[in-house]
Amino acid sequence: MRSVRLRVFCAGRQLPVEVRSSGDGYTVRLGDRELRVRWQELSPGVAEATVEGVRLRFCYARQGEALQLHLAGRVYPFTRTREEAEARSPGPEQDVRAPMPGLLTRVLVEPGQAVAAGQPLYVVEAMKMETVVRAVRPARVLRILAREGEQVEGGAVVVELEEGA
Repeated sequence: MRSVRLRVFCAGRQLPVEVRSSGDGYTVRLGDRELRVRWQELSPGVAEATVEGVRLRFCYARQGEALQLHLAGRVYPFTRTREEAEARSPGPEQDVRAPMPGLLTRVLVEPGQAVAAGQPLYVVEAMKMETVVRAVRPARVLRILAREGEQVEGGAVVVELEEGA
């Protein structure tokens, strides 16, 4: 039974979280509350979770250490604490790939432009919810690989960056 412990920031609060594999699902401890969760990915960026017998369908988008859940018309952003993010080795998941399949509605940068960590690069819309994709570190825009109005696949590179702007 594998267990992962972390602290996440959500809605301005820091929450301790422990997730353990448990049979056909997970046991999630949020602070002093324990929940039984089953998760099923329906398509890239769309999932269904059953939490304590309640079925929830939602979209999610991951970028680096950040996770956004889109549920019932609201967006719930989660991020790991700085210590936990630094403990993980940086890897290809920290690039600026499309977090989910959707419509590229806006490109906010142009080739040659220097961008700062956290700067918005482009916006993807899926199921009437917009996700802003941001630079995870300072960089320079090399190329834009898709145009506004195009459908992009989850994981597609939309903006190619060169580190160290």
